[in-house]
Amino acid sequence: MSSSTFGSFEIGRRAIHVQQKGVQVAGQNIANANTEGYSRQVVHMKALVPPAVPGVVTPPGYGVAVSDITRVKSEFYGDQIMKALTSLNYWERLGQTLGGIEVIFQEPEETGINVALNEFFNAWQELSVNPESFAARISLREQARTLTGLVRDIYGRLDELKFDVEKELEATLKQVNTLAAEITDLNKKITYLQALGQKSNELLDERDLRLQELSKLLDIRVSQKADGSVEVLAGGRILLHDDRYFPLEMHVSGATGEIEVFNQLGAVLSVQGGGIAGMLESYNRVFPQYQGALDDLVYTLVDKVNEMHRTGFGLDGNDGRNFFEPLAGLERAAFQFYIHDDILTNLSHIAAASAGGNPGDGSKALEIARLREMRVMDGGSTTFHDFFRGVIADLGVEGRETRRMSLSLGDVTERLREQQEAISGVSLDDEMLNMIQYQHAYNAAARFLNILDQMLGVLLSEIGQ
Repeated sequence: MSSSTFGSFEIGRRAIHVQQKGVQVAGQNIANANTEGYSRQVVHMKALVPPAVPGVVTPPGYGVAVSDITRVKSEFYGDQIMKALTSLNYWERLGQTLGGIEVIFQEPEETGINVALNEFFNAWQELSVNPESFAARISLREQARTLTGLVRDIYGRLDELKFDVEKELEATLKQVNTLAAEITDLNKKITYLQALGQKSNELLDERDLRLQELSKLLDIRVSQKADGSVEVLAGGRILLHDDRYFPLEMHVSGATGEIEVFNQLGAVLSVQGGGIAGMLESYNRVFPQYQGALDDLVYTLVDKVNEMHRTGFGLDGNDGRNFFEPLAGLERAAFQFYIHDDILTNLSHIAAASAGGNPGDGSKALEIARLREMRVMDGGSTTFHDFFRGVIADLGVEGRETRRMSLSLGDVTERLREQQEAISGVSLDDEMLNMIQYQHAYNAAARFLNILDQMLGVLLSEIGQ
């Protein structure tokens, strides 16, 4: 009777508990249907098989038990989403920098450098026609003042934008360190539970979500270990291992002026993706490229105009004067772009003549005006205007490329998320059906116990008589 009647009570009890667990898991899924990063959970059941004992008739079974509660998650799509996010955030962050530079240059607007440069040469052309006219000389000085002021303003705003990128990078590294600390803490909890033979799907989901957030910031490689923890490499260097993480820092190299990112162990990271890579690319390559182009333009312009101006004569019959302040070198030339004090204080010092004692001669002014058509940039291969138009064209091409890549990778990421959601996402309709299924199984198990109780009551009643 023990194996048949009372053993059947145990089968019913187990059935009720297992179906109740199924309802709880379905309820957990429904409760987290809109929770970011949550993966649908599934209850796996197994039949309990009694051991074989010689000479004893094997009963039909011991009932049912929960073998596992697993997350429904695709590791493949999870990895692909992280890789797509790494690339997407790199192009988006680089695009922000290029977009900011486009706004600063204001090309091809009427207030841009190309227009100001053209009006500067036009003023020399006008002076060559009326070399004794103070109105023409005032116009030239004002056009030169507009050009130099505009170039310095643009260069200074590029400096400010570059400084903002540096500060943003510093803040982003702190964010990386915070995420690494959180993942390390989750590693500890997960390995502790696994050592006890338990697990928490919610902790695993939270860790995956933190890893996904980390992948937006820089390229990472995640390795799953046997104890349940993960090891993370960032930029080819160790970021966290077991219960330890190695914070990232940055410094500006005195030799190259570039920013380097390194971990607590002193290893320099080779960051190839994510928002941090976009910031490093901006600081180390984009700003030097476009500020360097301005320096090159200004250095050559100052050199050529001053060279010609020194051989010309002002209204006072003297020569040897510079029109612009001489530059010490190419580095940060655009930031030191000023009209010479001799010109600012005395307009008669502007050298329009090629020979002294002939104030009506405007040939030197015409010679300087013709600089606009001379190939003096890039080793004598292009003019000032064509050189600067090429710089702006490069900026436009780079900007369009970042926007194209951002749109493309955004679409790829969205499709991957949809695929992941189709696998891991919670379907309320499916969960309601599961709850109905578990409810009916629970009711059947309760009915089974009720019938057993009635049978036992009849048996005891018969024995009592």
